[in-house]
Amino acid sequence: MNALARTAMRTVLPRARTAAPSRTMAAESRAHLYKDIPTNWDQLKNNIWLSDAGALPVIFVLTFACGLSATFIGYNCMANPDVRITTSKRQQLIRTWE
Repeated sequence: MNALARTAMRTVLPRARTAAPSRTMAAESRAHLYKDIPTNWDQLKNNIWLSDAGALPVIFVLTFACGLSATFIGYNCMANPDVRITTSKRQQLIRTWE
């Protein structure tokens, strides 16, 4: 809505204000939730991240991505001959262990 339409709505076509209560901030509606790092099971159940339904897909995607990357790193550490974990094999230029 542009400025001209807003001005016209206020001056030319005034409407009655609705008697709806004003909205409060989210801090009052979530005052019962635990906002710090949870230390026991009850605090974990009332955690602000786990109580919000919109955060669950984000948590699932991040968990999947971290698990996939950890699997890929573990696979490369075990199967890739270019990854040298032992100190005796790190400094050799020619691979003698294959």
